[in-house]
Amino acid sequence: MMKKMLLLFAILILTVGVLSAQSVTDDKEIKTLQAPSGGRAKIGLLLGYPSGITFGYQFSNWFEVNLTGGYNFLFSKSGIISANTLFTLASIHIGKAGVIPLSFGPQVNFIMGNKFYIDLVADLRLAYTFANIPLNLFAEVGFGFRFFNSGDWWAWNGGVGVRYVF
Repeated sequence: MMKKMLLLFAILILTVGVLSAQSVTDDKEIKTLQAPSGGRAKIGLLLGYPSGITFGYQFSNWFEVNLTGGYNFLFSKSGIISANTLFTLASIHIGKAGVIPLSFGPQVNFIMGNKFYIDLVADLRLAYTFANIPLNLFAEVGFGFRFFNSGDWWAWNGGVGVRYVF
């Protein structure tokens, strides 16, 4: 029964981003897929859980993939590799300063140390890319489930980061 619930939750996490990415504008026209006008690739540092070097690539105006390799300072003192796919849910306009996209998507964390376990979380991110300098700032948080770790099945992640935009 628990495995069925976990599988159902994982499927729900993966499909929410796809469904929410099909936004409609005010005049009821479907948004078109647009390549970002600035840089697509980003590399920098993420501080939090996990902490490490992060790389992101923006495929379109509503889809981005990110990878992080680093260290788990908080609990198990172990190496961690994480990957996520983010879909833009909303673009928050902040006047002349630009736009802050609110993104959501699944993230998987592979934690390797004395123990090996996997976290599957639903990740929520706010990001801002400066118009005049190639710098991207972001904050993210996510909650989900942990696998292969007996007695501990809740998972979370969160942090703040800065990346150079190519």
